[in-house]
Amino acid sequence: MATLVYYSTHFRYSCGVPEDRMLGKGSRNVKKFARVIVPVLVIAVAVSAFVYLQATRPLATPNPVSEKAWPVSVFEARMTDERPVIQEFGTVVAGSVVELRPLVAGRIVQLGKNFVEGATVRRGETLVVVDPFDYEIEVADKEAAVASSMAQLKEIRSDLRAQRQLLEIALEQVELRRTDLERKRKLRTGDTVSRKVQDDAQIAYNEARQAAEGHQQTCDRLVARTEQMNASLARHRAALKLARRHLGDTRLAAPEDGYLADVVAAVGQRVGGNDRLARLIVAHRLEVLFQLSRRDFGRLAGSTQPQGGQPLVGSPVSVTWRIGQQSFRYDAVIERLGAEIDAGSGGVSIHARILEPGLQSPLRPGAFIEVGVPGKLYRNVFRLPEAAIHDDSTVYAVNEDRLTAHPVQVLRKVAKDVLVHAGFPPGTKVVVTQFPEIGPGLKVKAR
Repeated sequence: MATLVYYSTHFRYSCGVPEDRMLGKGSRNVKKFARVIVPVLVIAVAVSAFVYLQATRPLATPNPVSEKAWPVSVFEARMTDERPVIQEFGTVVAGSVVELRPLVAGRIVQLGKNFVEGATVRRGETLVVVDPFDYEIEVADKEAAVASSMAQLKEIRSDLRAQRQLLEIALEQVELRRTDLERKRKLRTGDTVSRKVQDDAQIAYNEARQAAEGHQQTCDRLVARTEQMNASLARHRAALKLARRHLGDTRLAAPEDGYLADVVAAVGQRVGGNDRLARLIVAHRLEVLFQLSRRDFGRLAGSTQPQGGQPLVGSPVSVTWRIGQQSFRYDAVIERLGAEIDAGSGGVSIHARILEPGLQSPLRPGAFIEVGVPGKLYRNVFRLPEAAIHDDSTVYAVNEDRLTAHPVQVLRKVAKDVLVHAGFPPGTKVVVTQFPEIGPGLKVKAR
């Protein structure tokens, strides 16, 4: 701009134009020229910058299109025989409970050292003793009655022996009198003896027979009395046996090994035959009560094929009782089915007897336990993760980084796995990843 002013001033002097006129006119021309040239210069600079930026911009080269490989997890399928265990829950119940009642009435004079609530007792252990005084007196009285009957019987038998000896003598006398009478009759025929002699012989014979009949009747009466005394002696002996039993029943002993509950007896208490002193839970008769669903019961009942018996009876089961961090395991066997079926669920009640729980075992009725029932045996099956099954009947296998679909028959679910019959060979790598795009021929990357 200064250069333009310079040249305009120089031109004005050289042309002889007055200075004031030249300055006014030049200033106007300069302003006009500036208004024209400045936008042109700005546009030129902008165009130059655009051309430079366009010439120096980086060129974008397109990448070649490649197929996506989906990352999947695989599981190597192996053929095996499986017998899944059916897990159910149940409770322990007492298979046999004995109500301990006094066998005789009386006053309690002694309690066993283990006769307390929850105690463990063994068979034959003394629990309660009732005052035996009255029963000892009764035994002594019955013994005296037996002794008296035996003495009377001995006396009768002695009399019977004597009477039998007298009867034998009397019968000999009868035979002699008969012989004498026959002789006198023969002599009477020959008029050797008188009629009176014959009659005397007849009278003597009749008297001998009468005496023999009397001894015979006495013997018969003694025999009858002997039988009566034998019966009386048997009665007294039975009464003595009962009295001795009552005396023995004054001591109440544990009939089986078990655990005591509801103990209410005390020393000095008078009890009768209807008073319950305690309950004894028999240790070796602990049972497990649980239910099987209709489906599981149908599978097991169809596989056991009982011969004339109830299905499942005799089948082994395992029982697990968990207490905090500890677990107690017991073996059991199914003994019988429940009397009724649950109308709501259709479940079948099962009673299983615990084998040898042990008297020192802490297991008691009412415990909540887990029951494992061996299920049906499945042969030549694949056990696959549940995530390997697509659309309920399809499994995808990896073959040279491509997916191939295989139809399968789902047999049953076991925990988080399923048992299937399939046509692919053992060792096939099965996809266990599920995503919406999965399908045959899809490229994958196993991990």
